[in-house]
Parts: sequence; C-alpha cells; structure tokens
Amino acid sequence: MHSTQYLPAKSAAELMASFHACLQRCQSFGGLNILCLRYARRFHLKAVAYHHLPQLGSSDGVGVNVISVGFPKELVDRFESQNLIGVDPSIRQVMSGTRAYWWRELEYASPPSAKEMEYLEAASAVVDEGLMLPVFGPNGRNGYVSLGFGKTRPEMDDTDIALLQSCCQFAHLQYCALLQAKLPRPVKLSPREKEVLSWVAQGKSNGVAAEILDIAESTVITHLERSYRKLGVDNRVTAALRALSLGEFRYLP
Repeated sequence: MHSTQYLPAKSAAELMASFHACLQRCQSFGGLNILCLRYARRFHLKAVAYHHLPQLGSSDGVGVNVISVGFPKELVDRFESQNLIGVDPSIRQVMSGTRAYWWRELEYASPPSAKEMEYLEAASAVVDEGLMLPVFGPNGRNGYVSLGFGKTRPEMDDTDIALLQSCCQFAHLQYCALLQAKLPRPVKLSPREKEVLSWVAQGKSNGVAAEILDIAESTVITHLERSYRKLGVDNRVTAALRALSLGEFRYLP
C-alpha cells in the first residue's frame, strides 16, 4: 500500500493519467508550457526548469531554460548570460544515469573544479530544496528537469519520485514530437551512404571501410562527400554526429 503523505495512491494515479491525456492534445510549445506549469502547482512544486539537450551535431541547438519559473532571477540571468549549462557539473552527473537526485544529496563522480564549485555554491545560496532528473528522447535528443519544493523538503518515497519522473518524461517526449514537426525535413542518405557513415562513426578509416564493404576506397570517399553535401557539413566527425542525430545510421553487426 502506498503510504506516503505526499500524494495518496489514487490521487497520484488519477493525476498522472489526466496529465498524460492532456499532453496528447497539446499542439504548441506555449500550450505545453502552460499545461506543465498548471500540473506543477497540483504537484505542490514551487519552481520548474527544463532544458533541452539535443544530440551533438544536431541542427537544433541547446534550449537553455525552455521553461524556467520560480527560480531566483539573478541565478537564471547568470546561467543564461554566462552559458553555464557547460559549467554546471550537476547536469553531467544527472545525465550519466537514469535516476532522480535531491539537489543537496548529489554526489559527483569526480571533484568539481574551482569554477564549477563557485557556481554550485552560488546556486546553493539562493535555492531551497528540490529534485533534478534526466529525460530521454529520440535520436539522443535528451533533457534535464529541476523541480523546486521551497524551503521544506516534502515527505516523498520512491513511488512519488517515480511518478514525477514519469510525468517529466511524458512531457519531454511531447516536446520532442512538437520540435521534430517544426524542424527542416531530414535528409535522406542512400543505403550505402548510411553504411559508410556508420563504419566511420565506429572509427574505421576510409581504407578499412572499403575493405569491409568490398568497394574501392575512392568510392568510400565519394559516398562521404555526397553525405557531407546532404548533411550540410564539411568533415567526417560532424557528418557522423549529424547522421546520428537524424536517426540515419545503420545498426551494424
């Protein structure tokens, strides 16, 4: 029996089902934002931040503060103006796994640098208590979510946290669906171009890829050059990353 004082089991199940149903009807980013913030209040949240983290090489950039409500303005302004998404070590730590972490209980795989520590101390001085969790989407289009509860940490068990994480995951997938509908039409690589790039992504040289595919090395180069033009890039590394972000890779034995 679910005994937490955060949300009764029946209310939690009904809330999750209601949120999921509403998400399916969301047809705009603005509508999605409003829906998430409305349900955040029902979950007793004081602050919500969501960041979009697309696959390296993707044509859509990192979405800093796609949603950011309830956090101190000075912290948000600093995060955005100084591009601290690349400095905050808690993001890397959370995105390296699948679980949610309480802000003040996050343990780092390696000690934060002086710059990272300076940011963490500044953030800790102006925020209260909350959870940070990863969300995952198609072709490596992931994100992370911060949920603030105010000064008092609520009495939550693993079921409560799983409920919140599930809702965040549903919302992220809807965001990805809306985003993909607005992105430029993906390129279409030929089957051979996909094969060549897939081997390149595994670190194979042009010569080795040619041997594997039983074609001339000059043919591999031709396929790569065609891929570059289609993907709008000028080197093999970026081409492999861009193809990965578009779901254009072959699964190789």
